[in-house]
Amino acid sequence: MKHPSRILLVALVLSALAHALTLSGGWLQLPSSPPDAPPLEARLQRLPEITPSLPPPVAAPARPRLVAAAPRAVISGTLSPFSIATPESIEPEAPLATEETAPADPPAAATEPIVIADAAPSTFMPERAAIRSLPRRGRIAYALYMGSQKFEVARTVQTWETSAGNYTLESTSGTSGVVGLFHSERRIFRSTGRMTEHGLRPENFVSSRSRRGHTDESAARFDWDRHSITLGRGDAQRSATLPAGSQDILSFMYQLSLAPPPPGRVQIAITNGTRFENYALDVLAEETLETPMGAIRALPVKQRRREGGESMEVWLAADYRYLPVRIRFIGRDGTPSGEQIVTEINISD
Repeated sequence: MKHPSRILLVALVLSALAHALTLSGGWLQLPSSPPDAPPLEARLQRLPEITPSLPPPVAAPARPRLVAAAPRAVISGTLSPFSIATPESIEPEAPLATEETAPADPPAAATEPIVIADAAPSTFMPERAAIRSLPRRGRIAYALYMGSQKFEVARTVQTWETSAGNYTLESTSGTSGVVGLFHSERRIFRSTGRMTEHGLRPENFVSSRSRRGHTDESAARFDWDRHSITLGRGDAQRSATLPAGSQDILSFMYQLSLAPPPPGRVQIAITNGTRFENYALDVLAEETLETPMGAIRALPVKQRRREGGESMEVWLAADYRYLPVRIRFIGRDGTPSGEQIVTEINISD
């Protein structure tokens, strides 16, 4: 049995310790249990149907189609009365390459293709009072030069005659000098028709080219009653609508001389015997030309050039009834290919 005094002492110590803790508020708090979590609920729901978004189908690239190119004239200088270039010296253009090759057609005869364009009506319709009279007879001589050094290669003579309301125009060109010894060529343009209140109305036009003993000829016939023009070579004749005021490559220069247009732009449907197309002509301010006949005041009329096409420019002499005294020919590349300069003018009224 334990001693009573020791037990009393332990009881006193424990009682004092309990009072001290009560006064100081130092009771130890045991961690309390967390509150009960709300019950979990599970529901089964049908998800909305989702249509997968696919990229739109890509069309397979179309295979290139073969397109026949329009025929192109191969004779150089169709506007010029004379040309050094020959068909033998010009290589035909190769067709464009494609992924598939069409069966070749049988070779056609080697003739200059006929190109007929729908020509718009002429805007050059001078009033009756503005028409000048063409002298009864006349002759103009030219020297034809090529290159910047003015190397003479040919000579041209243009003549005309009027009688009983009819007219005849002719232009004859032939090689000359050293060139004539190695390359003999002759070119003739002839235009015939009526003199009307609106000036020249051509009825027939012929273009011929002779070299190496062979002559090529093309012609155009104007049917004003039916408003139709027929042109081409030999049996290869084609027809097209004939607009009012149409001219040929020779008569249009003299038509301009009968009624010189004011500065601006005029349009004339013109044929050279194988082609019939609309010429857009820019009439510029008067200038002075230096010619073998001396200084001449002249009105420049320049055809508006189209990419890849030939064109021409004409100067009309103000002091010589606005007759053509300078003719420049522009090649397909846009550079001058030749130039006619007047050397003589003879007029008989």
